[in-house]
Amino acid sequence: MDTLSVAFKPPFPFLQYHVMNQEGYFEQLDPDIEATNFANEGLTIVSAYSDGDIDLAFMGITPAIKMKSKDVPGKVTAANHKNGFVVFAHEDFAALWDEHGANAFRVFREKNGRKFKFSTFPKGSVAFILLHYWLREELGISPDLVDIEPMAGGSPVKRSLLSGNVDGTVIMEPIPTALEQRGAPFERITWAGSFMSGQPGGIMFMHDRLWDDHPDIAKSVITQHSRATETIQEQPAIAAEAVSKAKGDKLPTKIARKALRSKASNYISDPAQITESTQLFAAQMEELGQIDSGVSTDKLFERSLYDDIAE
Repeated sequence: MDTLSVAFKPPFPFLQYHVMNQEGYFEQLDPDIEATNFANEGLTIVSAYSDGDIDLAFMGITPAIKMKSKDVPGKVTAANHKNGFVVFAHEDFAALWDEHGANAFRVFREKNGRKFKFSTFPKGSVAFILLHYWLREELGISPDLVDIEPMAGGSPVKRSLLSGNVDGTVIMEPIPTALEQRGAPFERITWAGSFMSGQPGGIMFMHDRLWDDHPDIAKSVITQHSRATETIQEQPAIAAEAVSKAKGDKLPTKIARKALRSKASNYISDPAQITESTQLFAAQMEELGQIDSGVSTDKLFERSLYDDIAE
């Protein structure tokens, strides 16, 4: 194998990619790396992967579930992080939440004459599915108490909060930290780890042909991924520098460092840590019509590669 085709996007859930790239961990692999930043492409990672153009994709768990529901070849071979989202709401609602808990949504409607409005990432994204799970399964909130507006990504969600067009969101780092540093009137009212232990987010998805035809390279990829996770955990300043370089002026290193100290920054490699909660996601996606039927753990995950290097 001469070239390994890697797909990624800049956000925090794919931090292992940035560390592997900036610290030269990819150079430890035999093939040359052909990396594509899909934040700059009209084609989605899912489309490119489904066309057979990608060997390795740093992506969210929900598109991985969608692909496996359609029998696209490949599996999750490593997790990137868990419990990585917070519910972020205007400080006025945060006060109602502290006093009333889940009933705050009803109190908000009575007080303001309208529903509480969330902005979130596109339909089918991790944030979108997690928000629905939290409202429906955890809180039992009726749809007549909230509006949910999917948006095209982190920047539109951030703008919707700052403009006052919405009241809250479910979001991953570093956006909450960046807004807090600006003094924006929003607070973290809860965290994914408090209502879904092991909540899945970013993952590494590997094409079947890589471990079928080149098992040594496949294991080496997992080894370098695990090495990147250790760097994030033990040397967060290096990780902050890597992701800040990847995002440019949009993310100062100071903000990245602070965001990595958040309890929503839980970086891992072992896919076993997210398998159980992933089934909750798959069930929610099926209920929302995102997939036709559930996707089993065995169909979605290949844990043997990580288990081999962890021995």
